[in-house]
Amino acid sequence: MASSSISTRLTGCLIGLSTLPAGVCRELPLSETRCLGLGGEESLTYTLRRTSRRRSVGIFVEPDGRLSILAPTAAPTERVEQILRRRLNWIRRQQREVEALPPPPLTREWVAGETHRYLGRQYRLKLVRAPERSVKLLGGYFVVSVSDKKDRDMVRTLVESWYREHAKTLLNHRVERMIASTSWLDIRSPPLQIRTLRQCWGSTTKTGRISFNIDLIKLPLSCIDYVVAHELVHLLIPNHSPAFWRMLDRVMPDWRRWRNSLRRAEM
Repeated sequence: MASSSISTRLTGCLIGLSTLPAGVCRELPLSETRCLGLGGEESLTYTLRRTSRRRSVGIFVEPDGRLSILAPTAAPTERVEQILRRRLNWIRRQQREVEALPPPPLTREWVAGETHRYLGRQYRLKLVRAPERSVKLLGGYFVVSVSDKKDRDMVRTLVESWYREHAKTLLNHRVERMIASTSWLDIRSPPLQIRTLRQCWGSTTKTGRISFNIDLIKLPLSCIDYVVAHELVHLLIPNHSPAFWRMLDRVMPDWRRWRNSLRRAEM
């Protein structure tokens, strides 16, 4: 993805090794899980796998945040851990981005009584037989009117269309609201897209188009505002450099609180 986003896939970097000592391959395990002490109570747990097919050390942050290291068969553990210490800031940064990923989608049955979220609150599906199809939010229910209550595909289509329409309206409003409250940024209203995104909550292209994850509509409003602020700052700073985080501090001083809430979001 040639854009900045609150996302990461399996991310890695490769680091070459200088000449390795000969004759040590047989003494080193091909796979092991280790814990590297970093001083005080801080540590770094990682899985080290050695293979004859590698000539350099690869550091990979998996989608679940686990750290995997691929190294040449003869790579000494001490040398690998020197590299990990040197790349610690990069590793922590990638792990933070992994933590901000959307949770995996739940398997839905689209039947009466099933819970669905809107703006952080849970609502149950209530299916009503009616000639005209509609979705309404009444009390603690998504009331879905359909001709056949057993038609799960139709129930799903109606609810997802309702989410999309409300996400488009709400996100346009929150973007305009934040632009108005941060006029010193001198940002013009960007073109927006509401999409199904599996790897991020939002992304900003080099041309200034912002895409938002449709599932944002299920989150509390402050979490939505954090994603909006994050992407608006990306219009000015297309990376996660220190300058980006300083600017985000100015736009939304309590963003850390809402990023943490985003990590614990339930869908």
